[in-house]
Amino acid sequence: MDKMYLSEDIPNFEEFIINASKRLNIDEDTLENGFKRKLITKYEYNGKKYLCFKKKLKHIERGTILFLNDNLDFIQGYPKIRRAMVLESAVEKYFDNKIAVEEKLDGYNIRIVKFYGEIIAITRGGKICPFTTKKVKKYMNTKFLDDFPELMLCGEMVGLNNPYVSHYYPEADKNHENLGFYIFDIRNKETNSAISISEKEKLLDKYDIPYVKPIKIIDSSDFEELWNLLDDLNEKHREGVVLKDLKMIKNPIKYTTHNTQCGDLSVAFKYVYDLGIDFMFSRLVREGYQSFEKCENEEEIKKRSHDLGESILTPMVETIKEISKDGLAKECFELYFDSEDDFNEFINYLKTMHINFAIETREYIKKDVFKAKICRIYNSTSNKIKSHLEGNLW
Repeated sequence: MDKMYLSEDIPNFEEFIINASKRLNIDEDTLENGFKRKLITKYEYNGKKYLCFKKKLKHIERGTILFLNDNLDFIQGYPKIRRAMVLESAVEKYFDNKIAVEEKLDGYNIRIVKFYGEIIAITRGGKICPFTTKKVKKYMNTKFLDDFPELMLCGEMVGLNNPYVSHYYPEADKNHENLGFYIFDIRNKETNSAISISEKEKLLDKYDIPYVKPIKIIDSSDFEELWNLLDDLNEKHREGVVLKDLKMIKNPIKYTTHNTQCGDLSVAFKYVYDLGIDFMFSRLVREGYQSFEKCENEEEIKKRSHDLGESILTPMVETIKEISKDGLAKECFELYFDSEDDFNEFINYLKTMHINFAIETREYIKKDVFKAKICRIYNSTSNKIKSHLEGNLW
């Protein structure tokens, strides 16, 4: 390992490894190897320097952040929820008695904590996002974290006007933006242990914090009802479900709907050379198992195949047409800020994340409402399609 490089980034690196390994309860070799493999990166937020774990290291979850302060405070990443491929078999294997069926929302995962008197919002990947942090402070009652500073609120940020996953939810409509936070877990920020479903609801109701309420609590053997709930979500173009043990002792599992798979593919193949391959295989495999488990007939399989093909081909052709007219493959978001300073802070954050973007519009629409249209540019898709249109070979 290049000790010189690491010592420039973290003073007294060898001493740091000893102290951090004790704090995280992980062996020194594993932690040092994480740096060597560049699985741990350094960031800064409001003068606070912290490390981000980009991948899981033993029990340290992806998205864990470790502050470079004297106490080496850390916040565990949200644990990965594994996916059921054959729903009934998975439920039979992992659950007994009753389960909570919660809706899986189509947004982005955040953890909200209080750190030395300051509320911060951390993305799933382990970045303190200034946009999300300010929206949390504006729209959510954070007194809960004053009373329980050892806990973190784990939730989903949803709506059209967010910078990561733009999806309309009517229940997220606010004054001038479609944006909402819904908590789905309360966990200890260091141990990652979760409180029970009933205790979570009791606390969140007390503090008037929006949360993902169970659609229904059912017997784990009631597959007819479970499929009815999923079919209803699919018809409404909602994402799917997360199935939870009522005491939150067993790990949750997730399952997504047919329309969600198609929607994901449609987005991915709009930016085919950037997202297409990563998105395609897993979602097509999910569709195969879902078709099998639902015992679909020939006509139903053809309908499913048509949906999938349309989801892949139509957006890809639209992108090729756009680039043929000297356009770009880009994903645009309309965001609202309380001030131009807040906007500039978020732009600087995007730059530190090395995200390629363009600002299309920016303006005050009211005295304290600054609106901007920011587009993420997908260079691989833009450049490769342009190259093929010019006659270059695959």
